[in-house]
Amino acid sequence: MGLCVYHFTWSVEEACAEMHRHVALRRATAERRAEMATYVSECAMLLARVTSNLCLSDDLKRRILCTFLSLMNLRENLERAPSGHAPEIRVFEPGLFPTQAVVPDWLNSDSNASIRSQV
Repeated sequence: MGLCVYHFTWSVEEACAEMHRHVALRRATAERRAEMATYVSECAMLLARVTSNLCLSDDLKRRILCTFLSLMNLRENLERAPSGHAPEIRVFEPGLFPTQAVVPDWLNSDSNASIRSQV
C-alpha cells in the first residue's frame, strides 16, 4: 500500500511526536530507542529519494522540510537520552520540612549586603 507524499509526511510527523513523548517520559528501552533510530534513518532516506525525483509544489516542499526537522529533532533526542531509566522525581508537599534553609556564613557578612538583597 502506497501513500501520497502529503499523507506519508503526516504519518511520519505523528510517529515522531509519539516517539518523542516516549523518550521524554523515559518509557523507551534501549532496544526501542535503537528501533526508533532505524525508523528515523529509513524515513529520512525515503524522503530524500522522493524529493530528488519529483517536481513538488511549495506547500509540499515546506511540509517535507518540516518532516525532516521532526526527524532530526527526534534523532537528537534519541542521542541525548540517558542509557538507563532514571529514578522517579519526587516532589514534596509544602510544609513537609518545617526548618528554614541554611544560609552560608559568607552570605551573612556585612560586605555582602547587596548580594543578600538579591536573594
